[in-house]
Amino acid sequence: MKVEMLMPQMGESIAEATISKWRKKVGDSVAKDEVILEISTDKVDSEIPAPAAGVIAELLFNEGDVVPVKTKIAMIDTAGGAVASAPATSGNVAVKEAPAPQAAPVVEACPARVEPVVAHAESAKFYSPLVKSLAEKHGVPLVELDALTGSGQGGRLTKEDLLKYVDSRSAQSDSRSAQPAAAPAAALQAPAVKAAPSPATPSGEWGVDGTRVVMMDTMRQAIADHMVKSKHTSPHVYSIQEVDVTNIANWRAKHKSAFEKAEGFSLSFTPFFLEATVKALEAFPYVNCSLDGKKIVLKKHVNLGCAVALGNTGLIVPVIKKAEEKNFVGIARSLNDLAQRARNKKLVPDDVAGGTFTVTNPGVFGTIIGTPIINQPQVAILCLGAIKKRPVVIDDMIAIRQMCYLTLSYDHRIVDGSLGGQFLAFIRDYLENWDANRTL
Repeated sequence: MKVEMLMPQMGESIAEATISKWRKKVGDSVAKDEVILEISTDKVDSEIPAPAAGVIAELLFNEGDVVPVKTKIAMIDTAGGAVASAPATSGNVAVKEAPAPQAAPVVEACPARVEPVVAHAESAKFYSPLVKSLAEKHGVPLVELDALTGSGQGGRLTKEDLLKYVDSRSAQSDSRSAQPAAAPAAALQAPAVKAAPSPATPSGEWGVDGTRVVMMDTMRQAIADHMVKSKHTSPHVYSIQEVDVTNIANWRAKHKSAFEKAEGFSLSFTPFFLEATVKALEAFPYVNCSLDGKKIVLKKHVNLGCAVALGNTGLIVPVIKKAEEKNFVGIARSLNDLAQRARNKKLVPDDVAGGTFTVTNPGVFGTIIGTPIINQPQVAILCLGAIKKRPVVIDDMIAIRQMCYLTLSYDHRIVDGSLGGQFLAFIRDYLENWDANRTL
């Protein structure tokens, strides 16, 4: 019996996903719920498990292919029979045969829609099977295809982009005998003769010009698009507040052993700032809103986004839903859970949806002051700087205190300096007046 594996729909708004990595190859045995592949969308990266135990009979797409949801991407032979062809990561379809028990049927070869496209085997860009097929049909070589700039997500080349280029190239050919050809649209113009850059890998060689090309992955493309959109949408203004966090540092030192013993994870400084932020958002609801044209959309709940760094590959912002209903320990638990699942690619789209305000903490990497970009469609984002011991003046005396800087980036269409300053002052006062006798 053969079981189809479909590209899952990771949320209602997700129409397609990119295959980031195949964990299994044709002929490999898999257990039910064992991870077969990793996928990326513009919202989240996920690991996809096998729907049944058996042997991988077919892999129908390559790494890097953008696949519509609910499309068949693999076949699993639950009887452990023979296997058929599978795409290789280079873009060619490689055939691998395995002996089958006499009683087991032979699985059919890959469908025609994933025919090998040899011309694109060494491309540094990713193309969907449809674009590859059309390029081969119209005789568009690799050097031309790689030079085109697409209108899809992250500059991805779409079917429409390719067909426009084919039409413009045909028009050039028809007029070339009479006069010099008019150049095609700038967004689709290809250089005359230029070798395509080789795909960059950690072990790849540097080019003679001293450069090496590395293609953005899906997450980096999504981040880039989102940040540019935010800068074009919101007039950013920044306010900075200095905060004495000595009281919370002392309280944390006193309770961190008991906290770790009770909860199973260490107590960081971040939950203190998150609780203070939640209280501030309740006090100043116009910072916890979004804009719809000329309409201000106030949010009933505080859905607190917390930026999580994923090494050097990017970041993601999972959301603590209804944070105003959680106590200090509850916020810490939610933060730890989301951060762990983010780093292990276990988040689902709902975990990163619906945020009303975001906190980012580059201070853990030593950053003193940051000026982050607003996470649209929110109207503000809070940045936590590194906590450092510094001499400060208290009652005309110099004392060594634990200090940090908080930066609020806000959308000046709705948040003015007065509101931004009051919001930061509230957080400062909340942290500096932390009750030393408070219990967990």
